[in-house]
Amino acid sequence: MRIGLLMRRFDRHGGGTERDAIITAECLREAGHQVTFYAQEVRGQSRDFVVHRVAGMPIGRTAGLLSFAYRAPAAARRAGADLVLSFARTIGSDVMRSGGSAHISYLRAARQWRGALEWQAMRASPYHRAQIFIERHGFRAARLRKAIAVSNLVRGDLIREFDLPVEKVVTLYNGVDLERFEPPRDDSERHELRSSLAIAHEAPIVAFVGNGFGRKGLRFLIAAWPKVAREAHLLVVGSDQKRRAYEREARRLGLEARVHFAGAMPEVTRIFHAVDALALPSLFEPFGNVILEAMASGVPVLSSAQSGAAEVLPESMQRFVVRDPTRANEIADKLSALLEAGTGLRALVRSAAERFTWRAYGEKLNVTISAEVAERAGRS
Repeated sequence: MRIGLLMRRFDRHGGGTERDAIITAECLREAGHQVTFYAQEVRGQSRDFVVHRVAGMPIGRTAGLLSFAYRAPAAARRAGADLVLSFARTIGSDVMRSGGSAHISYLRAARQWRGALEWQAMRASPYHRAQIFIERHGFRAARLRKAIAVSNLVRGDLIREFDLPVEKVVTLYNGVDLERFEPPRDDSERHELRSSLAIAHEAPIVAFVGNGFGRKGLRFLIAAWPKVAREAHLLVVGSDQKRRAYEREARRLGLEARVHFAGAMPEVTRIFHAVDALALPSLFEPFGNVILEAMASGVPVLSSAQSGAAEVLPESMQRFVVRDPTRANEIADKLSALLEAGTGLRALVRSAAERFTWRAYGEKLNVTISAEVAERAGRS
């Protein structure tokens, strides 16, 4: 079958949605399908796939967003696509994959970490309103056959926001590269990190990994830190325009010796090999690939109930899921318990991550695509 795969930006070396879409294409190709990309922005060509640029209207990003939403599915069909699978907000696709939940849900949640004026400006922004418009028409379109959600958290949100039949929305968790993300073979990187930060070798280090500190709950994690047991250190890995405000807050709480800001780091596996836990008490996280990557590396995780990746934690780890990530006391209590559990959790989280390979993702994806093809054949 000829499949048109839509995405706003094609980048062979990108992360996030770009990486997920390319892996999806590889899974579909292995199953015998012919996949062609259609993107608004193309950063380099691919040796493996044909990539077409779908030009948007060159009069601002809102017009570009809207024009791509309408033009991309039509362009794929004109080129002969039997099925249009969209990783972007589009109108008229056969299958839409949501990696970020409904945009209106994101805007509602953003009030928790945006200032009042900034949040009001977001709500009034034509760009954000256009995204809401596209989703409403894309997910409610008669042509849409299936919606793919990256977690049950997202699945429930799509069903509620767009009045979708439950059978029309399937959950398909992302996979993890178990060869890249694996437990450390020795303690060399653990000792190296502690030496570089002048931290005692027996002191536990908890990593916070991600950009967009507000959405990922760093403010409340720092507020919890004075109450975290065992004089643990917090290593903040990632970038944010308001980083200096977080640094000032850590100093105000007298935590400058225990909270370390490392900035963006290209190879996060070295961090996972050196720390004792990952803490990501997100306020809005449709999935959270870093949680699965940490688990694959044998790193115990504190997550929040607002994170889709909390669903992949084993049952015995659910006690470390923060129900209200704005409550510093809950974060401190659960993180202290996580650190007390120590190395006994490493094999458990690695074993749990091994269930979520990209191969398993591909198999379920192809079942979903095959079911759609069979249903279409039955209607014709």
